[in-house]
Amino acid sequence: MTTEVDDGDHHGHDGHHDHDDQIGEADRLRAENAELRRRVEWAEAALADLRAEALARRAEVRELAEAFPAAMSRRTLVRTMARDVVHHPDRRGVVRRGLAKLGRAPRRAWRTLSERRT
Repeated sequence: MTTEVDDGDHHGHDGHHDHDDQIGEADRLRAENAELRRRVEWAEAALADLRAEALARRAEVRELAEAFPAAMSRRTLVRTMARDVVHHPDRRGVVRRGLAKLGRAPRRAWRTLSERRT
């Protein structure tokens, strides 16, 4: 006659099996974290490239603005810019970026004034 020993596990689970599941889950989470870290690093590198390109474009615009004749009137400048926008192949994109820049202008002016006070 055999006597079964009650090990306290009434659910029919093998303790070793649960441990293996936990290890498998941990490995899956580690792999997922590694993939997410790789994506974040890629995104950070892409953002750094975009920032560098934006700074380069800003420097080019400054150089162009300095090269403009000082005697050019604002009216002539605005008219010329409007004509360029009308004939630009990506008019919508140019207008959208211009409006976005105008939307940021008050915030940027406030930040500049705040920095000067300190």
